[in-house]
Amino acid sequence: MAKFEFIRSVVDSPRPYSVTSHQSIAAEVLQQMREFGIVPGHMPDDQSITRQCAGRDVVALLPAAGSGTRIAPIPGSKEVFPIGFANVESDKPEVKVVSQYLLDLMVAGGVGQGIIVLRDGKWDIPAYFGEGEPAGMKLSYMVVGQTLGPPDTLDRAYAFVRHNVVAFGFPDIMLDPPDVFDQLLTRMDVDDVDVVLGLYDVVDPHQSDIVELDEENRVLDIHLKDATSILPHCWGCAVWGPAFTEFMHGAIREHRNHTAGSFGTIDAGGDLPMGLIFKQAVEENFKVVGVPFEGQHWTDVGSPRSLMRMAGRLRGR
Repeated sequence: MAKFEFIRSVVDSPRPYSVTSHQSIAAEVLQQMREFGIVPGHMPDDQSITRQCAGRDVVALLPAAGSGTRIAPIPGSKEVFPIGFANVESDKPEVKVVSQYLLDLMVAGGVGQGIIVLRDGKWDIPAYFGEGEPAGMKLSYMVVGQTLGPPDTLDRAYAFVRHNVVAFGFPDIMLDPPDVFDQLLTRMDVDDVDVVLGLYDVVDPHQSDIVELDEENRVLDIHLKDATSILPHCWGCAVWGPAFTEFMHGAIREHRNHTAGSFGTIDAGGDLPMGLIFKQAVEENFKVVGVPFEGQHWTDVGSPRSLMRMAGRLRGR
């Protein structure tokens, strides 16, 4: 078996996947990694080159385990729904799917490897991206069953990213500027911090986690979906180091006594929200900072109306 094909092999496996079986698979994969002489947190020289940050390889981590109920029915996973085009001036313009825009930003930031954590049945995602050629980076996949929400989904890849710097974004959220991840990773490289949040202008506080900053852009608090807030910034993406990965891993264990859909007071869909984990990290005195992108806002294309608006904007570019 070729190096770094272990995780992707779960896509073709008939075994059912639970938290317990995931852990046994992780142990099996790590054993195979050791047999190949692969050091966790470092990419072998003969694989795709990825940026280093704080002395560690950067890995893109994307959650794709949702059921897409807001946008249903569509003929496939929303992450690979066609929404725009590339090379429009050439003789062969190329269709771009929703998640390609996030992956483009990560590649522009120097990220050369990634893991997509997907739900059982969403086989059109690995079928489209394969080993990563359309994305411009080396991709692997993890398959999970039901999770509590995005943090729980991401935590299923804990064994594979615990030694890395993680670049994180939602594949159905459109972001700017083009160098967003370069700026976030540069901030992490320069400063001794645990998490760097990409901050955007608040458009709808009902749909945003509002970020409270001090004068040096250190995060003081995160107000989850606070419609009363008049603060100007919300987070849209992030990068973090191993200390936060460990913290999230422990936090998820504590939250697993909840049932899926039980977080309705802080999330419209009842999912465990990523913003809550960031908020808890701030409360535990982790070093969390923000990089404000003034005049920019993120766009969630996970509903029909927002998808229609974004498709219109992309056609006008």
